Amino acid sequence: MEKFLALFENAIKKQAELVGEEIAFQQAKKAGLGVSPEGHIVSCTGHPQLVLLRLIKYFTAGGNLLALVECMALINELVGNEVNVVEDGQAAKAEQLQPTEH
Repeated sequence: MEKFLALFENAIKKQAELVGEEIAFQQAKKAGLGVSPEGHIVSCTGHPQLVLLRLIKYFTAGGNLLALVECMALINELVGNEVNVVEDGQAAKAEQLQPTEH
């Protein structure tokens, strides 16, 4: 869990650079994270994957896709590196998304 908290902190710090600390901390709180005034995660309410989804929702609500890029390390850690991103930013095909024949 500590690894996830460190990744959450990093994503929130990057978001704070884009939108300011107050907004980034409010978004994190809405997602289920408690953040100290110094930017450290002090609590996590819910499963980290659900918190991540909520965090992405709030970070990208205004069309800020840079926030999604900042969350990639956390996304990859939580889904076991199943998400691949090519350098131009387009998602590569993931095996689990390939059509299956019945």
